[in-house]
Amino acid sequence: MSKIPVASSVVRLKNAELIVAALILAVGALSTMAALPVFRFGVWRDSEPTVIAVLVTGAMAWGWGGYCYYRNGEAKVPLTIAVSLLFSLWCCFTSMFAPFPILSFLGSPQLGEGPILFLCWSGFMLLVWVVWQERGTMRLAFAAGIVMVLYAAFVHQLGENSAFRLFGFGDYVGVFAVLLPALLYCMAIQFILAPYSRHVLVLIGYGASVLLSLAAGNKGAALALLLSAAIWILCSLLFSRGKVAWQRLAIWGAMVAIVLVPICIMVGLWALGQSADIYQEDSEPGLFLNLYSVVSRGLMLKLTSYAFEEAGVGAYLVGNGFGHSLFYVQNYLPLSGQSFLYPHWDVFYRDFVHTHSIPYEILLSGGVLALVSYFLVFCLWIYEAGLEDRPIVIATALGYLTVTSIWFEFASLIPLLALIMGSTLQHGERLDGHSGGFVWSRYRLQASVFIGFVLLAGAGWLYQQNRGLDRSLFMEKSLSATEQGVPSDGARGHISLQRALLDGCNKMIDQNSLQDRSPRSFQWCAKLLQHAYNEIGARPTSSLVLAYLVVTANFVNASAEALPAYEEIRQLLIRRWGDVASQLIDVAPHRIDVLIPYFSYLADTNVSASVQRQGDLILDAFMRYEPENPIVLWFNGQKKLYDHSRQRVFDGLTEMIAAIEKYHLERYIGLPDDILVKLLNVRDELEGRE
Repeated sequence: MSKIPVASSVVRLKNAELIVAALILAVGALSTMAALPVFRFGVWRDSEPTVIAVLVTGAMAWGWGGYCYYRNGEAKVPLTIAVSLLFSLWCCFTSMFAPFPILSFLGSPQLGEGPILFLCWSGFMLLVWVVWQERGTMRLAFAAGIVMVLYAAFVHQLGENSAFRLFGFGDYVGVFAVLLPALLYCMAIQFILAPYSRHVLVLIGYGASVLLSLAAGNKGAALALLLSAAIWILCSLLFSRGKVAWQRLAIWGAMVAIVLVPICIMVGLWALGQSADIYQEDSEPGLFLNLYSVVSRGLMLKLTSYAFEEAGVGAYLVGNGFGHSLFYVQNYLPLSGQSFLYPHWDVFYRDFVHTHSIPYEILLSGGVLALVSYFLVFCLWIYEAGLEDRPIVIATALGYLTVTSIWFEFASLIPLLALIMGSTLQHGERLDGHSGGFVWSRYRLQASVFIGFVLLAGAGWLYQQNRGLDRSLFMEKSLSATEQGVPSDGARGHISLQRALLDGCNKMIDQNSLQDRSPRSFQWCAKLLQHAYNEIGARPTSSLVLAYLVVTANFVNASAEALPAYEEIRQLLIRRWGDVASQLIDVAPHRIDVLIPYFSYLADTNVSASVQRQGDLILDAFMRYEPENPIVLWFNGQKKLYDHSRQRVFDGLTEMIAAIEKYHLERYIGLPDDILVKLLNVRDELEGRE
């Protein structure tokens, strides 16, 4: 009788196979290099290439990992990897219910979120699990990761125009630095250093990471690293000298903390967003260590939480879609309580494409089950970690989740995290004396190849989409080559086209960008405006409506030189203003603030009767939707002042006074100090005549 093969946790590979695996892991660890100026393209020029790089290397990891397992029959993989795959697949499923399913599947165009990138996370861990016993392969991968973190930490201090600088800001270094101690620890394990030497190296890693985070201006990451270091020291003592019962208690306590720490941060940020009063630029609440950026996090959590109210109970199950945060922040921005006279808080002036909290983003986008499965991955990582690895695993997991609860992560952080997770998982017996795992059958090669194909297809499609919206590439092309069309981007809710439109056209009126007012720049702006107008006509509920109205207002109000090309675009925008404005009520009914320049233009300009009538209909629609909105009351009251009826004039004055007294019109419109007194006097005088 033939023996039944038993699944093993060890996969035997040839040298050539190991070299390929080592190159895939090393390139994945170095994927942040795609942000170098030489590789940049797209709208978010520095971060979009890193997404493409991670997708390509993730596809390679899936394909090569599946092949290696296929060649070796069956092998066990930890539940951590299996659950991370289930988490990715669940997020793929929930994306089907998002307003823009393709956007949800691909996630944010610039950050490390979305089901397709979560699949990369699983694929990298799977490949690491294949080669864990080959020290040469792992040394190369960890060396690449360490070099990547240190390189990122040092080059951010270079000038913005440096050919070696990665991203346009430096505080991202803090998120990468959170993983540096664990990378150093794993490298020490690969070189079989003594425990004392490993501990010294990890302490050096923590000290360096804190200093690098502070130098980059990321105080939150520095605090998270201090917390992580304290946990590592405590756990190191416990797991080296403590009793087994205490070790088990520490493991379960760490798993509880994995859940509670991000949830407490979410609740705290949400509460801060409810109470933050920033009517004035200098009235931000006093915060520990001047962490004022935390206010913006709180506001974003507050604003995006309205998406659950709008979508209903089902949103808690399947979420609201990955990559959709920008739309929710834009649509509900007036509910933040902020002053629109200081637009650095406005989503159109500050790049709020993300809520800056990975756990909350998963809850918002994928629902409660997605968040639970995400936490479960980290809990299983702690539970299945090797005994000597548990201190650094617990410390890294808590430090990472702490900092990503108040900051976003770039896609290129995913290979580094997967590298650490895959190499620290237990390959022998656990504390309970059993060897656990999920049997990965050779027949799952087809699934690995399919996932790899999907990742490559997503990378190729994103590359083509983003290149088509690249202003720099347009400027470099010959005139005849620019006749090709602009990508629709409608499948992703126009998230990149919206940003390209704002960036490309606002440069024409920016007094600090006079060098950008070349004929080709105006051609690019006009091309985007025409394409956006066509897309709005085809998709009346497009988010482009908001961006188009913002660009129109900026052109009309700008004091730029009246160049022929500028004036031509300005007049075209004015002619189309009312047509686009009429669709705002269906796209973002809370955002009547973007129509303040439009209503002001109608009031101050001698327009035709049909144009005025269109404006009145738009105002009436908002009046029916939100009759107590201060902007609606102000302009509706102004309209009544021209009425022949004394009562209508009186009502108009009353509405304008209410807009100031009751509903804080000063948040949106700069008013003279004595305007309220004058309105009251006029109303009293009118009332006295009766």
